This record gives sequence, structure tokens and C-alpha cells, in this order.
Amino acid sequence: MNRLFYLVFLLIATACTKSQKPIEIQLTDLIADTLFLQKDTLTKYLGVNFTHFQTDSGEVLMTFNRHRLLTYSYPEGKILESIKFEKEGPDGIGGFIAGYFIDQNFIYFLSQDQKLIEADFDGFVKRRIALPEPPPARLASNYSTREFNPIFKSERGLFISDVPLVLKQSLLEYTDWVVDFSLQDSSFRHVSFSFPSSAGNFLDDPELGQYFHLYDASDKSHWISFSASDSILKVREGQSSWIPADPKENLEFLRGSTSQKGEWTVFHPNDESGEYTALQKDHHTGLIFRHAKIKSGDLDQNIKSKHVFLVLNSAGEKLAEVAFSDWDITPYAFQTPDGIYFPIVVQLWEDQVAYARVDFSKIKP
Repeated sequence: MNRLFYLVFLLIATACTKSQKPIEIQLTDLIADTLFLQKDTLTKYLGVNFTHFQTDSGEVLMTFNRHRLLTYSYPEGKILESIKFEKEGPDGIGGFIAGYFIDQNFIYFLSQDQKLIEADFDGFVKRRIALPEPPPARLASNYSTREFNPIFKSERGLFISDVPLVLKQSLLEYTDWVVDFSLQDSSFRHVSFSFPSSAGNFLDDPELGQYFHLYDASDKSHWISFSASDSILKVREGQSSWIPADPKENLEFLRGSTSQKGEWTVFHPNDESGEYTALQKDHHTGLIFRHAKIKSGDLDQNIKSKHVFLVLNSAGEKLAEVAFSDWDITPYAFQTPDGIYFPIVVQLWEDQVAYARVDFSKIKP
């Protein structure tokens, strides 16, 4: 009788263990649909920073491209309007834009002089707001959406990331990385966290010294993915916790090198290194996914790269590993009420750009 009880217990335990094991799936098995967006003669690349709006006349997608605000019909993908923004003058936004955020009534630009520019959809600048000056310990702030660190809407205004171009020893003790900036009175506070101590192994590396920020408005939590850390840092109501979020296959982090050219220091990342990049949330399913580059490919040798999305629920439990190659899609996406879209890498059309809708609801843990 005891032996029978033991066997039953073992079978139940094994079944529970299997049910908790993350699913391994190919991304191509999750593609549900394709969206096509029209290009005009001034457009070479549309990118992925689209914002969806419901208007009185229908659904639209908006993006900023080469100093133009483009509005598309959705899901038809036709260009409805193109508004040009000036680089100089009273309504000038500058020649280089470090990032932008499109709200219901305004578009906000991060300018090269560390200002936040508020403009309307007709191309007129409404105000210029100075962003917080960094303390001496920060050396120099870098407010940007570089490598897909997007701006998020906060209750006070905007969450804006300050991402180091390269990580320095003194910055390992710095904590005020994400600014919660008020659009009403220009006051600010910070979402504070520290780089993990292991980041000290990758100083002066332009890839492995970064972080990627996701704000989850559903529970007011901040998720931080460090380029060379297997865990994600979650910050909520001032409390921090670490969430394991690494793939089955180990990532090898390989530090890059530097060289001197006259007065300039040139940084050379190691292309063979693994790394973690953006965190994103699929609002359609509520799932969060983290991109990991496991191994680079070789186009000349016809060898594909290896990438995965680590798919987690809101509690941080890993549900799946979704494998893909950078010959399939790029790992950054935009949201619509119908789901989440990724740019298809191989484009077969000259007058339009194709995006694949990935249905993460097909993942059944």
C-alpha cells in the first residue's frame, strides 16, 4: 500500500513539474496576420515606433519619420496625412531628435540640448521645457529612446529614461536613472535603482552597459532589463525584487574593446557576445517578454543568428521561450487593439512595409 501511494505521488509530482516547464516554440508558429503600411517617395524605412489612436473618423497609427508626422489609416495602412516639422526657427525642433512620445493631443520631442519640446499635430511648437540637470556623479545625462528605451505616460507626466552611452565605474553607485517628469509644473522625481555589481565587468562597452525600462501601468511597476544580467529587476512602490528571466541556453557575455583615434575614443562592441535588450508588454494578452540575443549569425556562411523571447506573466513566472532569427523579424514591436506587430526583416515590396502580428495567446502553459 505504501509503495502504491509513493508511485501515485511520484506521478502527480512529475505531472506538476512538466506543467510548470516553460514551453519552447518557434515564433513563426505564432504569426497570425500581416499588416502592410504604405510608403511614399520620401520614406526609406518606417521603423516600429507607432502609436494607435481611435479618432472620430476611425482608427489611425501615427509615427514620426524624417521630421514628418505620418498618420495612417488602420488597418488599411494608407497614408492619411504628412505634417513636416521645421528644424530651425520659432517652431524648430532641431536637426537631431533623441526620442519622441505621441500623446492624444501633442507630440513630445527629446532634443539634443536636453530639452523636452511640446508640439501640436500641425507642426507648431507650444513650449520648450528644460529636463533635470544631472548631478556631478552622473557626469552627463543622456535622455533618449536609444535602442528602444521608450517614453511612458505617468500619472504626473512622462517617465523618461537616462541611459548611459557607456557605463563608467562611478556610475555603479548612481541610482536616479528614470525621471518621472511633471508636464504641469516641470517638477520631477526619480525611479531609483542600481546597476548590478556584475555590470562592473563591462565598463566602456556600448552594448553591455545599458538597461531597458518597461513601465507596467496595470500595477504601477517598473521592470528593468540589464544587458548582461540573467535576471530582471522589478521596482514597485519603492520595493525591488529580482526575477530570473534567462533562456535554456546560456548567454556568453563578451566585453568589447576601445581604440584611440586622435582625441577620440572609439568603442568596439563584441559582435559575438550574447545580450539582453528590450522588455515589452503585449497589452492584448497581458504577457511581458524579454529579448535575448544568444548567438550572432554569419550571412556569408548562411548561418542564422539565434534569438529568443522570454515570455513571462505579470507575476514574473516564465511561461515560454519563443525562438526566432534576425532573418525573421526585428525584436521591437508596436501595439494595436488587435495585437502586437513586429517588422518583417525580408521585405519583398518597394511601396509598402510589412509587419507580422504575433499572437502570444497561442501560448498555453
